[in-house]
Amino acid sequence: MQIWIDNTQQTDATDLGDALEQARIHAESAGRLIVDILVDGQPATDELFEDEPEGLDTINELRFTTADTSAIIAETAQTAIESIELLKADQEAGAQQIRSGELEDAMQTLQAIMEGWLAMRDVVDQITQIAQIDISTVQVGNETGSDSVQSLSNALAEVRETLQNEDWSSLGDVIEYDLSELAGKWATLLQSLIQTVQTT
Repeated sequence: MQIWIDNTQQTDATDLGDALEQARIHAESAGRLIVDILVDGQPATDELFEDEPEGLDTINELRFTTADTSAIIAETAQTAIESIELLKADQEAGAQQIRSGELEDAMQTLQAIMEGWLAMRDVVDQITQIAQIDISTVQVGNETGSDSVQSLSNALAEVRETLQNEDWSSLGDVIEYDLSELAGKWATLLQSLIQTVQTT
């Protein structure tokens, strides 16, 4: 099968595994990430890579599109920083709902908060893995990135504990104070990751 990376034709591949490995090595050596794959002009499906697909010998051409790694990371981190503002708004609303006794609404808001923070943690994990950054070396004010990650884990564990114990007062405090403080720290963490990637 023919292999194209951006607008350059590569050595033909014998099978899908060979093609993917060839594209991966090429992208990594150029400091780029694969962002799109076309199979005979059509977007590649997840099933193509998850299973042992039949009929791969019918594929004539694979086209890989790549993008600059640091640019992708910066864009991803900046989007996450913007999402933190939405998290802060949810946290303010959730704390107010708890204090007002609107527990049903508060539970829905709390679910969004937890999902938002878990997504935020995934973003940082992905960035540090792709860019090969040691999170413990990233400065976040007077702390390190690993301190911020641990503080988030502790706060989310406290949210779960207070929720399980139906300790609404403590739950409101964790959301209003602890998570709000962490929102600022994580915005700084993400900004530090952008700077680290752009200067290496």
